[in-house]
This record gives sequence, C-alpha cells and structure tokens, in this order.
Amino acid sequence: MRLSEIVKKSGVELRGPDRDLPLCVRVDSRQVAAGEGFVALRGEHTDGHRFIEDVLKNGASLVICEAPSFKETWSEAYPECSFILAPERCEYAVARLASAYAASLPELKEIVAITGSVGKTSTKNYARALLEDHFRLHVAGGNYNTLIGCGVTVLAAPLDTQVMLLEMGANHRGEIAEMVRYIAPTLAAVTEIAPVHLEGFGSLNGVLEAKSEIFSSNALRCAVINGDNELLTRRAEDLALPRLTRFGRKGDAYFSQERLSWKKDHFYVDAILTGLDGISFKVSLPLSGVQQLYPLSCACAIAGRLGLSSRDIAAALPKCRSSAGRGEVKLSGRGAAIVDECYNASPAAMKASLVSMSAPGIPGRRILVLGEMLELGESAAALHREIFEKAQNVGGELLLFGETWKSVAGAGEYLFATVEELIAAVDELDPREGDVILVKGSRGNHLERVVRALEL
Repeated sequence: MRLSEIVKKSGVELRGPDRDLPLCVRVDSRQVAAGEGFVALRGEHTDGHRFIEDVLKNGASLVICEAPSFKETWSEAYPECSFILAPERCEYAVARLASAYAASLPELKEIVAITGSVGKTSTKNYARALLEDHFRLHVAGGNYNTLIGCGVTVLAAPLDTQVMLLEMGANHRGEIAEMVRYIAPTLAAVTEIAPVHLEGFGSLNGVLEAKSEIFSSNALRCAVINGDNELLTRRAEDLALPRLTRFGRKGDAYFSQERLSWKKDHFYVDAILTGLDGISFKVSLPLSGVQQLYPLSCACAIAGRLGLSSRDIAAALPKCRSSAGRGEVKLSGRGAAIVDECYNASPAAMKASLVSMSAPGIPGRRILVLGEMLELGESAAALHREIFEKAQNVGGELLLFGETWKSVAGAGEYLFATVEELIAAVDELDPREGDVILVKGSRGNHLERVVRALEL
C-alpha cells in the first residue's frame, strides 16, 4: 500500500515522492532518526514547525506540516523527502490519514480501545500479553493515548495487522469523542469511573460523560465495562450497548477469593478468575495489589470477546506483570524493595496502594514517599486530607512532596520542598533488605528521580 492511496481520502496534499506504508512518525523532533517521519504540532509552549529544518538535516523521510508554513525550498533542498501539507492543524491531518489507513488494512478484524480513570495502560499491557500469541497484534506504545498518539500508532501498523489495541485518555469533555470519530473502535472498554482530572471534568458525572464518549463509535460491536461501578453500569444499560460485558468482582468475567501478601521481595496476588465461558482458574501473580485484578479481569473480558477460551487465558497469565511506574518492584542498592508507582496518582489509585502497603508479611519498615495528586480542582484539599489520614494509619515512615500537601493540617512536618531534599531524607532512613518503599505521585512531581536515586 502506498501513501498516495490514503492521501487521496484524507483532504491533504502530498509533495515529493510517494512512500510505502506503514509509516513511523514522531512528534518530538529530537527523536526523529534518518528515514522516519515528523509531524509539526503547534502547542502552548512551542511550535513544531520551528524544528522542520533540523529533522530534514537529520535525514527525515517525511514531514507533515500546515500548508501555509510549507517552504518550497525544503523540497528543492531535500527532494528525497515527502511533505504532507495539512489545511489545518497537523493532528487532524494525522487523524484523517490514520482513519483512511485503518479502513484500508486488508486483515484488520478488531480495533480495541480502552479508556477509564485508572488502569488503562495496565489493561492494555495485560491484554497484549493475552492476545499476542493468537493474533497479529499492533499495540499503542507508552502513553500514546491522545488524538495524535492514536493517529501515529495506527499509521505504524503493519499491513497484516489483525487486532489493534489502543488507549484513549482525556482531561476534558469531547476529547474521546473526537478520537472515536476518526478511529472507530469495534470493542470499547471502560476500566473505571473515579474522581480524576476534576479540573477539566468538573465532577464525577463529568468524568462519566467524558469516558462514555468511547461508546459513540459507529463501528461498535461490543462494550466492556467495570461491573462494580454502579454509575457506569447504569449508563451502559441506558445506552443499550451491544454485547455488554461486565468485569470485576461481579459480572461476566470476574474474580473472587482475592488475597494479597508479601513474598520475599514482591507483592503477590492470589485469586480465582472466571472467564466468559464460565470456567474458573487460579491466579498467583507478582502484582502491586488486588486493585490490579480489575485491569486483569478487563483484559480477560476483552480476550474472551475476541474468542480466547479460559484455558488460553490461563496459559498466558504468567506473562502479566506490573510495569515501570505502575507497580513494578525494583531493588535499591542496599536490597530494599521499591514499589515504583511514580507514573501517576489519583485518589482511588493512592488508596489502593496504601492498602497494599498494609499487607501482611512485610518483614521490615514500610516507607511511604507520596507526591501530590494533580488536576483535582476544588476537591484537591479534601482528597489530600483523606489520603494523609490513610497514610498515617499504614504506620512506618511518611515523606511527602508537592504544594497541595500544604493545605492539609499536620502534613507540614512530613513535607519536603525539593526532590533533592526528599531523596536525602529517604537516604537518611538507610532502607535495607526487608524494607518496602512505596514511591507514588502524579507525573508532574517527577518522582522517578527518587526511584533512580534509590537504585544506585
């Protein structure tokens, strides 16, 4: 398949040589290697068009830019490079190209899209582990969960892709609806509805409205939802969604008899999982807490709807692991266990992590390094106060970082002004083998620096 074939259907203009598909397109000019593509995005703080000449000098083979910003001299100086000229913002050009490409993939059977307040990436990773031996699978990398992220993911799909696995995130109403208009999932999953990004959504009902936008896909054949969330269940029933499938402690794919313990240097979750075919099987996995059974059972529901049996799923479960920044356990230089939860934090996820840190069997100290939870709007102070009280009940050592903790009475004595001071305080505790350190906070706190320092 050639680039010109999807350009014709996308309302953009191609200058320069035609190219074979798929395409590797980057949004960060610093990451563009020779032979790769670059899309020039306009953001709040910078304009990607400023870096076009840099990527051309580095051997970029494709540039997507806004038509008014295109310079004929680029084509003259780099005749081997293809230029796609967009009549509007480049993310929409990428989305239209991705839509045309997905529609042209000859063997594509399913587009699976996952959203939710928590657990999106874990669900995607678990679903990948379950499906990869049964389908030619193409999966979104990292946190490519925006319109542009989904677009470049689709454009990179091999021509023989059978199942595409995408993640759709949002912090404002309308974002997911926009993604779905361009890249329509056949199976849509919602992991949870919880108070996250309240600055943009306004309320829990606003979160529900935004996440439910994923069900507006005109290609939808199946909906997978958290059956333990009453708000979400009522909304799904009101929408009369096709092949509605529930997961959780109750539903069509469900878990029971769950137990969390600490064994040697990992949390372990033991449970019974029951698949869509009604067959139950035991689970014993090194996961960061029983909360991980929700994304795991969601992935099982997705796999079941795509035709996998419980036997197939059980055989693949040993590949399911907590990932970096999302519960992966690492060892410090002195042998202490570090629970790396530094990628993000919401009230629901923070509570779940604190429950895990209360698990029996931890032989040494429990050390809590907690950043703040961002984008909670007017609810921020109250929600941080609740987490502070729960953290104190865990016992052990408590260290806090982030401006929002200043609004919580009593938190000041545990609060550190800089990441460097925080690292020094943890180091002073001299954590050793047997101790467990939870490092958790919103991405904006950059607590991965604490994790890296502890690993040295």
